[in-house]
Amino acid sequence: MKIDYLKSFYYTARCKSISKASETLHISQPGLSKQLQKLEEDFEATLFERSNKGVILTKIGKKVFDYAESILQLEKNLYNEIEKMKNKEEQLNIAACQNFGSFYFASKIHKFEKDYSNLQIKINTYNSSKVLNKVLNHDYTLGILVGMENCDHLFFEKDCQNCPYIDKIDFFEDQLVLCASQNFDRDLITTDEIEDLSIIIRENDSSAYNLINDFLNKNNINIDDLNLSFISNSVNITKQAVINGDSLAFLPKSAVTVELARNVLKIIDIDCDFKELLHFKYSIIKRKDYQLNDEEEKFKNFILSV
Repeated sequence: MKIDYLKSFYYTARCKSISKASETLHISQPGLSKQLQKLEEDFEATLFERSNKGVILTKIGKKVFDYAESILQLEKNLYNEIEKMKNKEEQLNIAACQNFGSFYFASKIHKFEKDYSNLQIKINTYNSSKVLNKVLNHDYTLGILVGMENCDHLFFEKDCQNCPYIDKIDFFEDQLVLCASQNFDRDLITTDEIEDLSIIIRENDSSAYNLINDFLNKNNINIDDLNLSFISNSVNITKQAVINGDSLAFLPKSAVTVELARNVLKIIDIDCDFKELLHFKYSIIKRKDYQLNDEEEKFKNFILSV
């Protein structure tokens, strides 16, 4: 199997058209068709159903597409790593969940940078499920996330305690707290009152959403019955909206320490059960098949000491 043929297949599937794929890849349509035919011969299977409207992946074609995406990303990563080695770059790339990467960690990373001034550190933030995917797909060697409970579609058990693909170490405890502006005239509410409040909430594929949903369900509240002000994947936007408006939001306590100290936000206590469901732990992860280099090992040890 030639990587060029796999690339031709991948772009044809993405474009759903041989003619459009040939333009994207800058090769002739007959040449592209010949490559696709050769790939089908290699697999001894039909990968596309062809029609006047374009091409549609067969069942086997869909499976090949999934693997092709990972293989081509690995190829890209390999060339990037080689280029870094040629340029003798010392760079540490970290994928972190938004809550930790944007706030708590940002206040601590300067110490690591000071101790290792020759190391360029790049931190990109995503929600936890994307952090896990990016580590599994070899985009990053290290990730920081909140649990893996919403990622059971990735071939391992829901609790992921004995995941055969990922090493996970818990290192920092946090909790979601209900926050309001200082203008909010209550310090304590009941569960019956939650549905009457204007609430800002995270996107439904985030770990924060799952924690809130479990907590509300245990207290016989349907998350769909909340009076949602809006949905946001940005903690910064959510905080500013709460500070400047009448809405409330569940936010990580570590992400609002500055605002609490400045008295622009306050925590609203909820008279209810199962508050422990709003507690969570941050974890550092890596692939089991990957051996950390010296810089990554130092960073891991630093994180565990934070």
